[in-house]
Formats: sequence, C-alpha cells, structure tokens
Amino acid sequence: MLPGPAIPNRDVLLDLDDKTLLQHCRQECYRASGPGGQHRNTTDSAVRLSIAGGAVVALCVDHRSQHRNRAEALRRLRSVIAIEMRLPAAAGGQPDISQGSWKLGKKDRRYAGFIARILDVLAHHDWAVGLAAETLGISTGKLVRTLARDPHLWNAVNQARAGIGLVNLRRP
Repeated sequence: MLPGPAIPNRDVLLDLDDKTLLQHCRQECYRASGPGGQHRNTTDSAVRLSIAGGAVVALCVDHRSQHRNRAEALRRLRSVIAIEMRLPAAAGGQPDISQGSWKLGKKDRRYAGFIARILDVLAHHDWAVGLAAETLGISTGKLVRTLARDPHLWNAVNQARAGIGLVNLRRP
C-alpha cells in the first residue's frame, strides 16, 4: 500500500506495470450476486480494486474467473484514474501526446495516460473543445470523435461541461 493519505501522482500510477499497480491497490474478492447461472455464487470471483485511500475504485463481476475479473478491473481502474484525477496542463506548450497516440485502442495500457492528458487540456480550457483541440494541434472534429469512442470519457466530459453551464457535446 502507498504510505499515508496523500493521493499519489496520477501519471506515476498510470505508468506502473500491472503487477506493480496491483501491489498499490486494496483488493477485495467477493461473491457477486445477480444473473449468471448456477456457477455465479459458488466462488469469490468478483474483484474490487481501490487506490488513493478508496478515492478511486473499479470493479469487475463480468466473468466467472477471478483472474479475468482482476485483469479487467485493473484496466478499468486505469481508466477511472485517468478520468477522475486531474493535473495542471503543461503551461506554454503542447502536452506530451504523440501523433501515434491518437490511434491507441482502449485495451492498450498507454490509453489511460493519453486520455488523462486530453482531459487535463480540456479542464485547463474550461472544457472548451475548440481551444483544447487547438492546443493539442488537431481539429475540433478529431477531438470530438476521439472523445466519442469511449462512453465513459464522453460522459465525463459532458458532466464537466454541464457542471459549468455548457451544453453537452453532440455525437459525431
């Protein structure tokens, strides 16, 4: 476990390999309830991971295998860390996002860091997509399409925009 109640640096967490990140997490295994047939409630296959004193939580109950649920919960944890933990955007320059990053898939371990930096830039520009796209050196349409590919990311951006009185983005 990480020492003390301080929230660790988001980028440090996202750069950790799966094994090391899992060592920093509080892991709970339990029996999931709900549909799934006769094998659903026979083992503690559901997995809940939390980090930063429980401030960031991800769980998975989708599979009968605890190992598969742990791997999926870890992927979800990275996504939640990227969406919920903001860092100040780099002042006076573009964030560290290479052109190849725009083609990363959601299953790529680097994807969470990529979306975290996009959200940092959006937050820096008070969720104005046009200004963020200009800072990122891409078109507004490309940024909106990137956001729309990930439903959790899309919802997070629209919730942040609604929180400051902006209208929701429309899907491309």
